[in-house]
Amino acid sequence: MWANDAVTEGVEPREYRVWLTPDQARPVEGVSYEQVPTYALPREDQEDKDGPASDRWGWKVQRIPPRHGHPGAVVVHVWDCSETPAGGGELDVFEALEVLRSTAGAVACKECGASLALGPLMDPT
Repeated sequence: MWANDAVTEGVEPREYRVWLTPDQARPVEGVSYEQVPTYALPREDQEDKDGPASDRWGWKVQRIPPRHGHPGAVVVHVWDCSETPAGGGELDVFEALEVLRSTAGAVACKECGASLALGPLMDPT
């Protein structure tokens, strides 16, 4: 992917990783994929003294109680979102999707990118 570099005011290539479902990505007939990696490439800054970098797929649920005549809400966040409540368990992607599918009015946070990551994985039916 190409991106604007604010420092040099130029355009440079950048790595961009996405998670695709089998329905979103299909092999091109006649093309060999033997050299395509099927594992996540390590990042240079992935390990530090505190452990792995924060690019893992973990999710937390924020339950906002009803107040002063306003209805409550359920919001699914990326695990390290500033709006995520302290403590509580962390969900994997399947559990987070189940919360969004089975809880009336549940939404994925737009601020931390949970909506961008989980939205395409939701069943449109």
